[in-house]
Amino acid sequence: MHGFCDLHCHILYGVDDGAQTKEEARALIDGAYASGTRTICFTPHYNPLRALASAGAEERFASFSAEMKEVYPDLTLCLGAEVLYHQKIAESLANGACRTLNGTRFVLIEFLPDDDGAYIVRSLETVTARGYAPILAHAERYADFLDHPGYAFSLAEKDIPIQLNVRSVTGENGKKVKKFCHLLLKHGAVAAIATDAHDPVLSDAKLDEGYRCVARKFGEEYAHSLFSAMPRSLLGLREQERSSPDGE
Repeated sequence: MHGFCDLHCHILYGVDDGAQTKEEARALIDGAYASGTRTICFTPHYNPLRALASAGAEERFASFSAEMKEVYPDLTLCLGAEVLYHQKIAESLANGACRTLNGTRFVLIEFLPDDDGAYIVRSLETVTARGYAPILAHAERYADFLDHPGYAFSLAEKDIPIQLNVRSVTGENGKKVKKFCHLLLKHGAVAAIATDAHDPVLSDAKLDEGYRCVARKFGEEYAHSLFSAMPRSLLGLREQERSSPDGE
């Protein structure tokens, strides 16, 4: 199937710890496109505690997206950020220090791996109270969530979207992580699966294997929602016309 949407990646080059050169970024784009991705939101890190503030991302995005449009006319590219939660996150969003996803009210938020699960839930609730719509980035990376999946379920009950990384869903990040991801998928607690791609050597910008994994175990409709319909909706984009599994 073509038409995948990747709402979390570090492909925009030279702005964070992802792709460092245009050539690396192009390799990731080529791999993503070849595996069926047609919408990509670049989400460089915004971390006020370190030198990861995605400085110059807007200018870099404008030039690089224009170049890629010449190569892949049907590829939609947009810009957002992966924001490390901090106490003044609402102020950072309001003053433009960091970005929501494609100018929507949705903001992709990450935490430190060892942050307490209850703290993560409370923090996301405060973002909601400030008028933004938080999305929890790579929920499987928080140790307390792995040990206590109830935290993830509580977010789903509060309509706070949860994103998983595709390599975690397919088992490349270990059995415990895969079990957690599949538990959330079984109970419909996941909104989107993305790549979190950083490295062209790992070929980690591809979503097709994850789509097949989810479709086999949980059904085509759910897979379509996780890999295309819902992430496009979170980016404020209309759903693309669906194609057949062989792309015809």
